[in-house]
Amino acid sequence: MEDTRPQWTPAASVRKKTACAECRQQKMRCEGDPSTVDPPVCLRCRRLRIPCVFSVPFKRTHKRKRLQELEEETTALKRRLLSGSPAAPGNPLRRDTSPSRQEEDNDVSRIPTTTIIRRNEPSADNDPTLSRAIDGLELTPSSIDDCFELYFKDYHSMLPILDPSATPNTFYQHAPFLFWVVVSIGSRRYTRLPTLTQALALPVTQLALQSIIVRTKPIERMKGLILLLNWPFPSGPFYHDSSFLLAGTLLHMAMQYGLHAPTFSQEFSKTYINLLEQEPVRRAEMWAYVVITYQRTCSSSGQANLVSFEIYNEQIQFKTLLEKLPVTLQIQIQISNIVTRAHKTLLDLGLLSMTTQQERTMDALLKGFITELDSLENLASSSWDRLYIASARQDLVAMHFYKSATTLDLQSCMLIFNATSSVLEQVQDLDKDYGLHRICTRFLLMVILFSLASMARILKGPFAGCLDQIRGYNLFDNGVRFSRSCSVQKADFGERGAAFAEQIWKSKKVFRNPDGSINITLRVRNRLSGGPLHDAIRCWKDEFFDPKYMHSAPSTDIETGIPSSATAGLDATLAPRLVPNGALSSFSAVPEILLNDEIWGDLGLGLGGNWDGAESSLSWMA
Repeated sequence: MEDTRPQWTPAASVRKKTACAECRQQKMRCEGDPSTVDPPVCLRCRRLRIPCVFSVPFKRTHKRKRLQELEEETTALKRRLLSGSPAAPGNPLRRDTSPSRQEEDNDVSRIPTTTIIRRNEPSADNDPTLSRAIDGLELTPSSIDDCFELYFKDYHSMLPILDPSATPNTFYQHAPFLFWVVVSIGSRRYTRLPTLTQALALPVTQLALQSIIVRTKPIERMKGLILLLNWPFPSGPFYHDSSFLLAGTLLHMAMQYGLHAPTFSQEFSKTYINLLEQEPVRRAEMWAYVVITYQRTCSSSGQANLVSFEIYNEQIQFKTLLEKLPVTLQIQIQISNIVTRAHKTLLDLGLLSMTTQQERTMDALLKGFITELDSLENLASSSWDRLYIASARQDLVAMHFYKSATTLDLQSCMLIFNATSSVLEQVQDLDKDYGLHRICTRFLLMVILFSLASMARILKGPFAGCLDQIRGYNLFDNGVRFSRSCSVQKADFGERGAAFAEQIWKSKKVFRNPDGSINITLRVRNRLSGGPLHDAIRCWKDEFFDPKYMHSAPSTDIETGIPSSATAGLDATLAPRLVPNGALSSFSAVPEILLNDEIWGDLGLGLGGNWDGAESSLSWMA
């Protein structure tokens, strides 16, 4: 019987279809047709909005190889970043001693950069420092030694929580995160490697985040966070300070380890701990540093403190341990207690809208808290203690700005002026004696910005004629210069804060109502002592922020250094020629830096767009 089934034969016109390069790379089906003169874009490339290319000599790229190439490229870019200043051939990490920043203030440029006093320099046979690398960035032994020397010579005395006799190798072997934090802080003024701090910012911050989930050596990890919160990496367009978030992490780490109950540490450990006689005191001291650092970070961010020593001071054992701490630390503990209690009391009183009786109550409460601070003056044994007391006093008297325009009287303005002047004068003296601008902590820099915001508001207010304006102008000028001298790298928070203060001072519209009348009360009502600064930021944004130019508005006149009675509304005017040493008249033009709305990420502002649940793809309810 004849087989009638059709025999299949390949047609001459049938050919294998060629896919585009992107679909071949991803091994996806392609609907494109390369046989046409003008091949249409395939559906996948059209959806992804990428070029649809048909290429016969195609070779698939190996993903792992591509990742390796990207890692090598990143490493090469980091090495090129460190080669910003002249280097010896073949060794990009050895730099000469000439400073790279040509625009540093005279005070900064006069600092000797080549003389580094060794702590306990080991011999060649006694634990020589080894080179270390982080995320493809390698440091030579000499650079590591120099950074450690700078840290212990300049910064250690302000926060003595480390052992100066320990070698860099010991730090690295026992606590790599703490090792890199010390190197980072020491590199802030290390002119042989001027870009080292910037290069370490991201990898060391990643180490800080990784230290949260590590369960070994908690004390060393907490010490690293304490140091990083006091001397964070300089912020810039691509790096924002995350101190406020890390401060909460530090506090919870300390509580998880049982530092808040030093005599009951066994209850927070998996195994029984046989505590030595001095161990509870050491733990109480560490807890004090944790709480003080946390509270200062909150205060400098305009946030309320959520914890204080009073919760645990009711324990008799804890009180006994606190009495054994150094006097300076005890003073700082008492300062933190007073400020925390004051903030809580005022929040309970209500700052959003106060009646006349509530304002009188606030005056009485503030007077009592300030009296407590004044009693600490007798215990202060150093100029540093007096500075912290003065900053706390300024923190409290600034609350008078929350009064209404009709009740903010001359007496309140005098209190604010005197407290702010005291802070600026003490900072000026400490900078002259100890070079404070070189070792300034985040908290002290924020205190200066608070002072500048308060001083500008007072000197542009209705009672400026009753104040010592020459003193105020000179102190404001010195505060701006100090903030700029604290700058570690171009356009960081110190330099941008100084430029912001200059713009606020030269403005003719700030602290005024739409009708032109003076109004130095606050619109920002929930940032406690940070209210004057945050309110000034809001005024600055209303007048100067221009997304297109990112500088002052074209209609703004910033030529006048000191306002006259017609432009600033002062009861008594002061001509620029009467200001000693040319104060304020020597203000330079606002530097060409990125002075836009994003600079306030360091204060917890501008973390994202408007927080609107209606625009979110996730609903509140299931």
